[in-house]
Amino acid sequence: MTTDTNKNWQAIIGLVSEMKRCDECGFTTASVAMAFICIDTLASLGRPQDKQKVTRPDFKEWVDTHLKAHPDQPYQYRGKDVYAARCAFLHTYGSEAELHKEDPDTIKFAYHNGGKHKYNPTIDQGLVLIGTKSFINDVVCAVESFLKTCQSEAPLRDRVEERLPGVLQTMPLPSQ
Repeated sequence: MTTDTNKNWQAIIGLVSEMKRCDECGFTTASVAMAFICIDTLASLGRPQDKQKVTRPDFKEWVDTHLKAHPDQPYQYRGKDVYAARCAFLHTYGSEAELHKEDPDTIKFAYHNGGKHKYNPTIDQGLVLIGTKSFINDVVCAVESFLKTCQSEAPLRDRVEERLPGVLQTMPLPSQ
């Protein structure tokens, strides 16, 4: 791997670091937004070679493949739920998206700043309270899963490396 390639991979590490820093500082809204941005970014990097942009199915497949809740959690992520939650959160800063109306089986997310998700389908099968501490941790683990897959699957790694230069790079500004 070249120095430039290593630097490009650092963009993913930087994104995850920003998300974790927001969470550690108690910036719940910012950390959730960063988590959705992270998933969007990695789904875009891993999309099929012949696709010019990431699509809803790419996002959902990435979630279904990589984003896993701890087995003790009462709610296990589904790509369609996470995608709808992402749309609701980023487009309206809410919990309901058009997708919830189109498919009533799609579960809405509300958020609390704890760890354990709260989901009781006997009370409301269409709503889960996402523990943001767990969600952020689960996204970090999903990124690790994706990076391991990149290491073991050369075609995926090649696609990702080709697209990495387009990911936002941040760097310190030298003092004058």
